[in-house]
Amino acid sequence: MTVTKPARVDCDRGFDTAISMAEAAADRNPAWWNEIRMGADDALDASYCSSKLLGALLQSAAHRLGVPAADVWAHIRRTGELPL
Repeated sequence: MTVTKPARVDCDRGFDTAISMAEAAADRNPAWWNEIRMGADDALDASYCSSKLLGALLQSAAHRLGVPAADVWAHIRRTGELPL
Protein backbone atom coordinates (compact mmCIF):
# COMPACT_ATOMS: atom_id res chain seq x y z
CA MET A 1 0.00 0.00 0.00
CA THR A 2 1.33 3.42 -0.93
CA VAL A 3 0.78 6.18 1.57
CA THR A 4 0.56 9.61 0.02
CA LYS A 5 0.67 12.97 1.71
CA PRO A 6 -2.78 14.56 1.93
CA ALA A 7 -3.41 17.45 -0.43
CA ARG A 8 -3.39 20.85 1.20
CA VAL A 9 -5.34 23.72 -0.30
CA ASP A 10 -3.89 27.12 0.51
CA CYS A 11 -6.84 29.38 1.32
CA ASP A 12 -5.70 31.94 3.84
CA ARG A 13 -9.04 33.69 3.79
CA GLY A 14 -12.40 32.07 3.30
CA PHE A 15 -11.46 28.51 4.25
CA ASP A 16 -13.73 28.26 7.31
CA THR A 17 -16.63 29.79 5.41
CA ALA A 18 -16.06 27.49 2.41
CA ILE A 19 -16.00 24.41 4.65
CA SER A 20 -19.15 25.51 6.51
CA MET A 21 -20.96 26.18 3.24
CA ALA A 22 -19.89 22.77 1.92
CA GLU A 23 -21.18 21.12 5.08
CA ALA A 24 -24.53 22.90 4.73
CA ALA A 25 -24.77 21.94 1.05
CA ALA A 26 -23.91 18.30 1.79
CA ASP A 27 -26.62 18.37 4.47
CA ARG A 28 -29.02 19.57 1.73
CA ASN A 29 -29.85 22.63 3.79
CA PRO A 30 -30.01 25.66 1.49
CA ALA A 31 -31.32 27.91 4.27
CA TRP A 32 -28.26 27.16 6.40
CA TRP A 33 -25.97 27.55 3.35
CA ASN A 34 -27.47 30.95 2.54
CA GLU A 35 -27.26 32.04 6.18
CA ILE A 36 -23.53 31.26 6.18
CA ARG A 37 -23.02 33.02 2.84
CA MET A 38 -24.97 36.14 3.82
CA GLY A 39 -23.24 36.42 7.21
CA ALA A 40 -19.72 35.92 5.90
CA ASP A 41 -17.23 38.76 5.82
CA ASP A 42 -15.23 36.75 3.29
CA ALA A 43 -17.89 35.46 0.88
CA LEU A 44 -15.83 36.15 -2.26
CA ASP A 45 -12.74 34.59 -0.68
CA ALA A 46 -14.88 31.60 0.31
CA SER A 47 -16.12 31.24 -3.26
CA TYR A 48 -12.57 31.14 -4.58
CA CYS A 49 -11.50 28.75 -1.83
CA SER A 50 -14.47 26.48 -2.63
CA SER A 51 -13.31 26.30 -6.23
CA LYS A 52 -9.77 25.47 -5.12
CA LEU A 53 -11.07 22.76 -2.79
CA LEU A 54 -13.25 21.23 -5.52
CA GLY A 55 -10.34 21.30 -7.96
CA ALA A 56 -8.06 19.56 -5.46
CA LEU A 57 -10.70 16.89 -4.74
CA LEU A 58 -11.25 16.21 -8.43
CA GLN A 59 -7.52 16.00 -9.14
CA SER A 60 -7.22 13.60 -6.22
CA ALA A 61 -10.08 11.51 -7.64
CA ALA A 62 -8.29 11.38 -11.00
CA HIS A 63 -5.10 10.23 -9.29
CA ARG A 64 -6.99 7.51 -7.37
CA LEU A 65 -8.67 6.36 -10.58
CA GLY A 66 -5.37 6.39 -12.47
CA VAL A 67 -6.65 8.69 -15.20
CA PRO A 68 -5.60 12.15 -16.37
CA ALA A 69 -7.34 15.00 -14.57
CA ALA A 70 -8.57 16.26 -17.96
CA ASP A 71 -10.58 13.05 -18.32
CA VAL A 72 -12.29 13.70 -14.98
CA TRP A 73 -13.14 17.30 -15.94
CA ALA A 74 -14.55 16.08 -19.29
CA HIS A 75 -16.58 13.34 -17.58
CA ILE A 76 -18.13 15.84 -15.17
CA ARG A 77 -18.97 18.29 -17.94
CA ARG A 78 -20.52 15.49 -20.02
CA THR A 79 -22.48 13.68 -17.29
CA GLY A 80 -22.69 15.97 -14.26
CA GLU A 81 -21.45 13.06 -12.14
CA LEU A 82 -18.61 13.44 -9.64
CA PRO A 83 -16.25 10.45 -9.54
CA LEU A 84 -15.63 10.75 -5.78
